[in-house]
Amino acid sequence: MSEKTPVVGIETETPEKENTAAASVSAEETNDIPGQKAENASKGKKKKEKKSRLKDKLKEKDEKELTEEEKKELEEKKKKKPKNTKKAAKRLLGYIATQKKWLFVVAALVIMTTIVSVLSTLAMQPIYKILEDIIKTRNISGADALSGIVKWILIMGVAYLLSAAFSFLYTRILLSTSLRVVANLRRDLFNHLQHLPVSYFDKRKTGEIMSHFTSDVSKISDLVSSDFPSIISSSISAVMTITIMIIMSWKITLTITFAIVLMMLVVMVITSKCAPLFKKAQQATAECNGYVEEYVRGIKAVKIFCYEDRSKKQFSVLNETLRKTGVKSNIIGGLMSPLLSMIMRINYAIALSFGVWLVLKGQMQLPSLITYLSYAQNYGSPVASIAASYNAFIAALAGAERIFEVLDTDVETDEGKVTLVKIIKNQMGEEVESEEGTLSWKVPKEDGSVSYVPVRCDIDIKDVTFSYVEGTPVLKHVTTHAESGEKLAFVGSTGAGKTTITNLINRFYDVQDGVITIDSIPINNIKKSSLRSSMAFVLQDSKLFPGTIRDNIRYGKLDATDEEIVAAAKLANASSFIEKLPDGYDTVLNADGVNISMGQAQLLNIARTAIAGKPLLVLDEATSSIDTRTERLIEKGMDKLMADKTVLVIAHRLSTVRNSENIIVLEGGEIIESGNHDELIALGKKYYQLYTGAFEMT
Repeated sequence: MSEKTPVVGIETETPEKENTAAASVSAEETNDIPGQKAENASKGKKKKEKKSRLKDKLKEKDEKELTEEEKKELEEKKKKKPKNTKKAAKRLLGYIATQKKWLFVVAALVIMTTIVSVLSTLAMQPIYKILEDIIKTRNISGADALSGIVKWILIMGVAYLLSAAFSFLYTRILLSTSLRVVANLRRDLFNHLQHLPVSYFDKRKTGEIMSHFTSDVSKISDLVSSDFPSIISSSISAVMTITIMIIMSWKITLTITFAIVLMMLVVMVITSKCAPLFKKAQQATAECNGYVEEYVRGIKAVKIFCYEDRSKKQFSVLNETLRKTGVKSNIIGGLMSPLLSMIMRINYAIALSFGVWLVLKGQMQLPSLITYLSYAQNYGSPVASIAASYNAFIAALAGAERIFEVLDTDVETDEGKVTLVKIIKNQMGEEVESEEGTLSWKVPKEDGSVSYVPVRCDIDIKDVTFSYVEGTPVLKHVTTHAESGEKLAFVGSTGAGKTTITNLINRFYDVQDGVITIDSIPINNIKKSSLRSSMAFVLQDSKLFPGTIRDNIRYGKLDATDEEIVAAAKLANASSFIEKLPDGYDTVLNADGVNISMGQAQLLNIARTAIAGKPLLVLDEATSSIDTRTERLIEKGMDKLMADKTVLVIAHRLSTVRNSENIIVLEGGEIIESGNHDELIALGKKYYQLYTGAFEMT
């Protein structure tokens, strides 16, 4: 059984990615050059000088006067800074507010817990008073004194039990509430991804997208489940504590007011510094996750090409960036606790000194001072807790902002109005829609009526020019035609534009210049879902999902019977290997079918296409993963599959296109030859050279 070897980082005909990959390899290679560290240090110095010059220029002149390079650098700086933080906070609160009923219950329980907890400390004052009286009278056996102490201890015990019960209740409620908020956010994010154009995914790493569902969402979950009650509890606790302290001794409280103000300033300064750092840390996490995901998917290629050491180096760079941003944000955020603790201790010493002086002057009772000091010792804790929760809120906002950036990405536009329907003629000869009818295009007219055009899948490509990157055309004035039931083949070197044509036909990308029509209808006028429902694809990179072989074949037609599945497998010549497996059609496949060979996976992909029964069939290197013997075995089955269908074939293996009615030879995005096999061989040019091996296709 042959092994599949996925190659990571190689994309067809997307120049942006090729350039990025090349840049990363180039950067990797320079690390192996002796003395590179000194050069890197020099580059780092130059980079700092460049940033300084850019800052000076911005002070001196308008942004419009900057050079293109300076504008790009400024744009990169802007991307790294938090954007729309207030808007992100408002939208996040909107998600949290969907659970407001439970949040009100939680808030009530937290308030009760806090009140009970704060007031229970007051029960210490009468106990201290009783003890003071006992010490003064030296009567340690007084029944009244003992019963008084027991009474207040019982009151404190009941208070603590109530506090624990309330805390248990709101914790349980918040756990389920936070999961509901996160579930709604994940649902909206996933649903939005379904409607984004393919170009969005082409430009981003899978791991980076996945980090939105993991690290970004987890920050929000932590905010709702733990920081929300902490903010409420700490806020109420701080207000109540200060109020009680003022009531007990406004003089001492006045002397420590400066400390409260100082603590608030510390909180404000540190949190303002942490906000952008949390954003950078989230981005660094996404990049690191993206690289790990690509590495795991391409592990076979990594090992085959002995790329382990360089992979380690490249990961070390990303990991070090993540470490530095994480350390920096945590160090600055971590300053909060020791600074507040120091202020609290100094404050406690001041309160103790002034309180002792008041007791000696007879202006305050000793039990009251002891109780006051208990509050003074702990009043900084709510402030520190609020500060820590605010840091968590900023981190959650950074994650929310990244999620909302995805949610704000423009969805795939679709202005098509022509739909795919099934029609039959009724007894009066009128065309009406019916599930049992034949496929037709439903074309709306300006007067509100509709006409039905039978689906034949005549393909016309007229003067099509297309670029992934502006100024770098991949296709140049391509014109060709395929009649219904014909087989149209595209051959040419890698990057010649073959796959781009299929990307345009199924509207993964829209035509920029020229027009493509199906049955004389411009494809831009056809609704994308209807257009794609009229065609089936067998791609070079077969995609199989975790589940049984039966389920993977049924993916082409969800209501297919077991008999239809077996028939499709036989048509694709997949039944022979399926029946040899221990569990046959119930064999469970891992993701991407890694537990079967690449050729077998492609046979299942062909079977899935066969069961779909679409009138337009696109074969993009469909047999490249199949050996020559297997290819010959399925030729007859493929002929049956292609019967009465318009077929577009992209192939390196020219034996697969010999029986095509029309073969298009592409080079540099242009058609250089066209005709059937015999005509092109007789022409004796590029196709002849490719077929005879005189010229190798790269």
